[in-house]
Amino acid sequence: MLKLTNISKYYHSNEVVALGLRKVSLEFNLGEFVAVTGESGSGKSTLLNVISGLDTYEDGEMYVNDEETSYYSIEEWEGFRRQYIGFVFQNYNIIDSYSVLENVMIALTIQGYDKEKRKERALELIDKVGLTSHKNHKASKLSGGQKQRAVIARALAKDCPIIVADEPTGNLDSESGRVIMALLQEISKDKLVIVVTHNFDQVEEYATRKIRLFDGEVVEDKIIKKSRKVEKELVVPSFTMSIYDLMSISLRNLFRTPRRTIFTAIISIFTVIIFVFSYGSYVSETSTSGNFYGGGYFNNVTESRIIVTKFDSEQFTEAEITSIEDLSKVRTVIDHDIILDMIAVTYQLEYTWINTQQHYINPAAMLKSNQLVKGTLPTSEFEVVIEEIEGKDVGDTIVIGFDNDYRFDSDSVGIGTEFTITGIAEKIKLGDWRGRLYFHEDFINSDELLYKAYYSGSYDSPLTLEFTYNDENIFYMEGQSILIDDSVPDGEIHVSDFAYEELMYNLGLNPETGTIDDLADEVFQLQGTTSFSEIILDLNLTDTYTSSSGKWSLMMINSNTIESLLPQGVYQIGVLVEDAYDAKRVMNEIDELGFNTIYPDAVTDPFSAIFAIFTSIYLGFILGFLMIVIYFISYIVLRNIQSSKKKDYLIFRSIGASKKDLNRVTIIELLFTSLFAYVFTMILFVINEGLDINIPRYLRYFTVGSYIFIFSLLVILSLLLGRRFNKKIFGKSVITSLKQE
Repeated sequence: MLKLTNISKYYHSNEVVALGLRKVSLEFNLGEFVAVTGESGSGKSTLLNVISGLDTYEDGEMYVNDEETSYYSIEEWEGFRRQYIGFVFQNYNIIDSYSVLENVMIALTIQGYDKEKRKERALELIDKVGLTSHKNHKASKLSGGQKQRAVIARALAKDCPIIVADEPTGNLDSESGRVIMALLQEISKDKLVIVVTHNFDQVEEYATRKIRLFDGEVVEDKIIKKSRKVEKELVVPSFTMSIYDLMSISLRNLFRTPRRTIFTAIISIFTVIIFVFSYGSYVSETSTSGNFYGGGYFNNVTESRIIVTKFDSEQFTEAEITSIEDLSKVRTVIDHDIILDMIAVTYQLEYTWINTQQHYINPAAMLKSNQLVKGTLPTSEFEVVIEEIEGKDVGDTIVIGFDNDYRFDSDSVGIGTEFTITGIAEKIKLGDWRGRLYFHEDFINSDELLYKAYYSGSYDSPLTLEFTYNDENIFYMEGQSILIDDSVPDGEIHVSDFAYEELMYNLGLNPETGTIDDLADEVFQLQGTTSFSEIILDLNLTDTYTSSSGKWSLMMINSNTIESLLPQGVYQIGVLVEDAYDAKRVMNEIDELGFNTIYPDAVTDPFSAIFAIFTSIYLGFILGFLMIVIYFISYIVLRNIQSSKKKDYLIFRSIGASKKDLNRVTIIELLFTSLFAYVFTMILFVINEGLDINIPRYLRYFTVGSYIFIFSLLVILSLLLGRRFNKKIFGKSVITSLKQE
């Protein structure tokens, strides 16, 4: 059944050719117990390796069931070892991370032994070699003799016709050696057993045939006793492991080598983190408009602000506002967006003069957690978060004036409201000379702030005023200089002494001979015009007052009158989101609701737009380069980790595992580790999304495609590693590879 004809084997080392076997011709049959002896280096182990398909031969031919093997591919030799050979190695070749039971059962799994009977068969053979008490011990904890007995049990476990043993009793005491030899003799009744030994006396009692080698040649081939003739044919069906078996082996390998698995997972986690941060930072940076200095058509330009109006310029209903508030990425809605464009002024007395600084007004809700560098958010109406102002800190008070009340007398800090500073925020537009103040929602939504937002008392006030009589302007409202004083009754207006004289002249009256009473029965109109409304009030002129240098004005009305000139509804909404990335998504959703959106941060000058394009290209190049570098670093590190498993995989190969199955086991191991690392890392990022810590929240930038892309990179990395690893262990014969380990 097994025949060698003129087999020669050569070894090449440092340009020196050594002869392992020289024209060896032998024939073996089932039922034989063959002892191969000879001096050290005579070719005994080489002969055994060639017979078992662990090593190649250069000349001659080996026949199995009269079939030539010289043309066998790697896969065919694997099938031969899996189906026909049970091997007992001289140097154990046991999987140290496996228990004794697992070492025996892996051979049964590879061969395709009945799943229901594997454990029973393994335990039976473990008992025969005297290792029942150690069946659950790791192989690395066994003595040399115990390891040898475990390997013998593994070889006997396979229901294969040929058992080859290289010095099987070399590490056993004499009693254990006799037990093993008796066991080999027992199974040789229907199998071919070939034992290599340097001590023939130890096997003489059991052997049916003796072969002696010298310098690679057969110098003796003698029948010692008649062997039992076995009539059955040597035909063993092929077998491919199921996906269940492959996954079981992969998981066992991972759990039996926890340090290696943890280290592999850490590298995979590191790779995922780098990919997420790289991709997230790229999307974050390229989502901005490049409008680094603000300005343009709007005052308060931030990536968080979206302006929303209706195409017909009608006011919003409460239901429409609610539909916008309910959008998932909307942080808060300001009913009157105009408030965000008004200017607030802080006053500080420095020596003998007053220092003023202008700021934009923002709701505290638009602050990101990582922007608040000190303190807390406001909790009441007259608390504020400021960007850094020299001499001011958390707990201090600060006077703030709003548009039409920030004119001041030279001997006072100014007209305004006192606020307590609760926090300090970082500056978000480094090139913008104005700062930002963040107020509590109660103050942002106050009627007082709204009318001050519309009426700034300056040339560019959103509320344009005209003072008319019989539909004609009485005088030019220079700077819209109206003084708000609640002592003036509703429906009345007081004019300054300067304005009174101009008014009398314009009406054809003599201001020197006339009095204010001459105008008591006259009705004047004060018209307020905004982008959304035009309101006219009928007012009576009832008194005059003297203008002071610090509060120069043309007329005086109360706050109720000025508020009556404001639009009586919500026409322009401010929608605040986290950043430009969310702004794009929210604008699309608002557009779908049928409203008009304007994104001030995207209104840029041509230079900024071109700069943004080049910035995106540059960042894309940096991102791609970084991901490639990290990818190959991870690949090199993981490749070295895989190399540490090479010996175990060579043992799998020696007991018949196919290249295809081992490739699958390797890839499944890497995929399991990558999947764990991926899920674990994403859980960390999800947790980070809900924490108020200064770590960027990048998952918000991820789409389904983003998740698939990063996991695909890990899969590709696993496939490349698996392919390279298996190519390496299958590039040479099993024996050559084992000798290099």
